[in-house]
Parts: sequence; structure tokens; C-alpha cells
Amino acid sequence: MQDNLQAILTKLIMSILLFPTLFQEAFIKFAWGNEDLWWILTLKRLLILLPTVAIIFACWGSLACLLTVPFRHRRTQLLSAIVITWWDLGRSIFSFWAGLVKFIFYLTGWIFNFVRLMLYAIWFLIQDIILSPFRVARDVGQGYFRPGIPWIAVIMTILWSLLEATVFTYVMTPLVKDVLAGMASGELSESVLQVPLFFMLFAFILGSYAVLATWGEGFKSKDISKIIQIGTFELFVVMFEVMFLYREFVDALVPWFAQHSGGQFQLGLVGTILIATFAWLGIRGMTWFLFAGSGTPTIMAIIKRTGLTSDSRDKGQTVAKREETFAFINAAIDKIKKDIDWVHTRGNELLGALVLPPLQILAAMINFCTLFLFSNHLFELPFANIKDIAQAKILLNKVKQTTREE
Repeated sequence: MQDNLQAILTKLIMSILLFPTLFQEAFIKFAWGNEDLWWILTLKRLLILLPTVAIIFACWGSLACLLTVPFRHRRTQLLSAIVITWWDLGRSIFSFWAGLVKFIFYLTGWIFNFVRLMLYAIWFLIQDIILSPFRVARDVGQGYFRPGIPWIAVIMTILWSLLEATVFTYVMTPLVKDVLAGMASGELSESVLQVPLFFMLFAFILGSYAVLATWGEGFKSKDISKIIQIGTFELFVVMFEVMFLYREFVDALVPWFAQHSGGQFQLGLVGTILIATFAWLGIRGMTWFLFAGSGTPTIMAIIKRTGLTSDSRDKGQTVAKREETFAFINAAIDKIKKDIDWVHTRGNELLGALVLPPLQILAAMINFCTLFLFSNHLFELPFANIKDIAQAKILLNKVKQTTREE
């Protein structure tokens, strides 16, 4: 009878000392949920498994601390610390469940805002792509109406010189061919002859405009010697172009005159020279006052490499800043830059909502270990944000300080 009583007493004491073994297997099996449906299994492992393990661990930690109570100096404080640690664990478990809901809420809002931002960016980019040609054309037009380099006049001067060189190449080819054939005592191919003739005439025509531009500068500066010198040179230029270019052009029109006069039209040398001179004056005058007067000085500056300068009226004036080509997407980028602090804050909140809940449970479990070893907590719970989680070096220093106090 005494042996049975002793065995029952021993079993009771062991049951008290090892009471977590009475339920830990059933708890873990339930929390693991191997035999449940997949969605129930997922929910159990996500919501229950970690708190269950933490509670079982806390039971073993509390049991270990209680066994050392007779050997502690501050027994009352140790017992109070055990109760407070259980309070921290319970609060951490409820914070874990609430934190998961908070994380889902933050994640949903962040995804919604991110998708909305991407849709806005795509829409702005489409607007920029569609409207950019119109905006560029508008900027070019507005830029040209401000004082500056007359690029349209330059282009028109070059195009007109090319056109005039093409016409005179066609008109002058027979004459040049005959002259060179007499000199070389043989026939020359027109295609071989027209290429150098075209470039030579193109240079002559641009040179004619250059002489006019230099002569105009002489009149602006009222330099009499320069006016006389360039005027004399311009006279020879006129004689050359009239005799060799425009005369041939007029001669090419003689059959047209004769056709409409019944064959009675006789132009003669003087008439041909006069018509060629009037044609030169008319063509040079119209092109000069329309575009060549503004384009020729720029072409000469490019050739001489003296630099391109804007009109004097542009000096001292502030040119308005042009609208950038991709205005919409740049506005979106500026908005993102302004809200970068908000994005950073939301990112920290999202990370904290994901990391803090399970870490608080782990911290409560570690507090049971440090309570057993040092009669003190290592972590101050609850964690408010990520910054409250101390680095390992700080925790080691705290452990060393606690050891010295013990």
C-alpha cells in the first residue's frame, strides 16, 4: 500500500513538473493540421502554429523559472516577472493576429496605389507620344518667331541656289560641251560633264549672293571705298552672269517667242542682253528681299567659321523656358519625387506590419529564456516599429550589463 501511494505521488509530481507533455503533442498536431483541407491547413499554419509553439515554449520556460525560485534572491520579483512575461506573450499573440489583418490592409492599399500610378504613367506616356509632334512643331514655330538665327532663310537660299544651278546646268551644258570638245578634239559625255558643272554653278550663284551681302554691309557702314570697290566687283559679276548664264537662258526661250509671233520675232544681241539683265535684276531682287538678304550672312558666317550670333534685339532679353517635350510623364515623375517621403513611410509601415507581429512572439519566447538565466527581460515589448528592434551588438551589451549586476 505504501509503495502504491509512493508511486502515485511520484507520478503526480512528475505530471506537475512535466505538465506540458500532457497537451503539447495534441496542440502541435492540431496546429499543424495535416488531415485538414488545404485552406484550413493553410490558415492553421499561418494563424495558430506560431502562437501554439510559443505557448508550449512559455510553459517550459515558466516551469524552469519556478523550479529555481527557492534558490533566487529576489523571489517576488521573479514571480512578478513570470506573470508579466505571460502578459507580454498574450499581447504579442493578439498583436500577431491583428498585425496580419493590418498587413493585408496595407498590402491591398499599396497594390491599389501602385497599379493606379502605373495606369496614370501609361496614360501620360500615351498622351506624350500622341501630342509630342504637335508640341515640337509648336515649340519650333514659337522659337522661330523669337529673334535669332534665320534658319528658314538659310534653307531657302540654299534650295534656290540649287534650283538655279540645276536650271543653268541644263542650259549651259551644250555650250560648255562644244567648247571643251573643241579644246579636247573629241566628244565628252554629258553625264560626266554636268556633275562638275553643277557644283561650279552652285558656287558661282552663292558667290553672287555673297558679293551682294558684302556690298550691303558697305552701305550700312557708309564705307565709300568699300562701296566703290565691291560695286565695281559686282558689276563684273553681273556681266559674267548675264553673258554666260542668263543670256543662254534667254536664248533657250527664243523659240518660244518665235512660235507665238509667227516667226517674225527677231530679238538680236542688244535685246537678248537687255532681257537677260532685267531677268537677273528681277530674280536677284526678289530672292534677295525675300530670303537671301537674311540667309546669305549666316551661310558666310558658317563658311568663314566666325560664329553665329543672334539678332541684337535678343541681347539682354530673357527667353521664356520652353515646355519640355514629355510634359505629362515629367509631371508624373515630379509628383513621385515630391511624394517620395510618403512612399518611404508607407513602405516602412508595410514592412513593419509583416515583420513585427511574428518577431514580437519570438521576443516574448526569448524573454522567458533570459528570465530563467538572468531574472530579467531582454526585450521591451511591444515593438512600435522596426526601429525598436535593437541590433545584436546592443543586445549583447545589455546581456553583459545584466550579468555584471547578477
